[in-house]
Amino acid sequence: MPISPFLQDAFALARRNGWSRRQMLGALTGAAGASLLPRSSRAAAKELVFASWGGDEIKSLTRAFGKSYEAATGTSIVFDGTGPTEGAIRTLVDSGDVSWDLCDADGFTALRLGASGHLSAIDYKTVDPTKIMPPFAFTHGAGGYAYSYVLAFDTERFEGRPPLSWKDFFDTRKFSGGRAVYRWMNGAFEAAMMAASDKPTDPYPIDINTAITRLAKLKPHLLTWETGEQVQQMFVDKTISMACIWHTRAVALAKESEGKIAFTWAGGIVYPGVWVVPKGNPGGFDAFNLIAHMQEPARQIEFTNLQRVGPANPAATAAMPKALRDYDPTQPSNLSQQVIVDSKWWADNFDKARADFADMLQRS
Repeated sequence: MPISPFLQDAFALARRNGWSRRQMLGALTGAAGASLLPRSSRAAAKELVFASWGGDEIKSLTRAFGKSYEAATGTSIVFDGTGPTEGAIRTLVDSGDVSWDLCDADGFTALRLGASGHLSAIDYKTVDPTKIMPPFAFTHGAGGYAYSYVLAFDTERFEGRPPLSWKDFFDTRKFSGGRAVYRWMNGAFEAAMMAASDKPTDPYPIDINTAITRLAKLKPHLLTWETGEQVQQMFVDKTISMACIWHTRAVALAKESEGKIAFTWAGGIVYPGVWVVPKGNPGGFDAFNLIAHMQEPARQIEFTNLQRVGPANPAATAAMPKALRDYDPTQPSNLSQQVIVDSKWWADNFDKARADFADMLQRS
């Protein structure tokens, strides 16, 4: 999410006074005794700056990983919730004034930024690759959690016969109502390719023209969402009857609506949340120690409990409490119904896919 105008102005004023972004983050988040004093007035705090997507994720990351890491090492974790987009990481590294030590990124972002020289290679002597579900141990990124794009639907609209596959999602004759897909087309392109079958099939390599053509046929009924709140409101307002949606939001919708909104794992697409280290990060090697700390099964299970994401460590999947298994895309019964994202395909084709999808949406 974008940083607020107030914080933008606060950072600008601080830089005029010679403060670094790291000092401002420490001051604004109240990390480890940091105070609003110039660098010369206080001893430098030992800290790592973790760039995430803000909101509840910061609370969950703090509870699952941050507090225990600080207790074990004395190093505080300062969270920057302004959003570590690919462009933001590129700009930060290119500027030579790197303020982030660790970022939450997509798998294809790790591949793209690794190839362009903006990320440090993961030290797999410190980070254990066997604690990462294949194929999410990338050269420049370590899988930290898993999430899925799933088919969610209005159960009241389809009380007699619920949609069970992406084929149903694209069938507006048998299944009326609006449809919603992610603005950045992840999940939607795979769904379009799998719509030819009632069973999950490998949608890769995606034929962009085929995916665009199928999505274009939905256009009179098609809306796009950018945040979970947006697509949730679409369901509440009854402007859509189905959506290709993050499973975490689908879980929340199902609970909050008391079953009026449901979802299926069938045809879900599993994506990784990946920890990446910007090249030249101030904390250096300590960033890999933090990743290793976050690999422990109990900590990943706690993160699942808080965020309803799946763990990256297979040992955490195996030890997942029964109460959380229905929300975990990596559980064998759920994973067997899904496909694993081809991060390499998205790394190679994201720009063209985005441009072609945007062009289709703009055409009358």
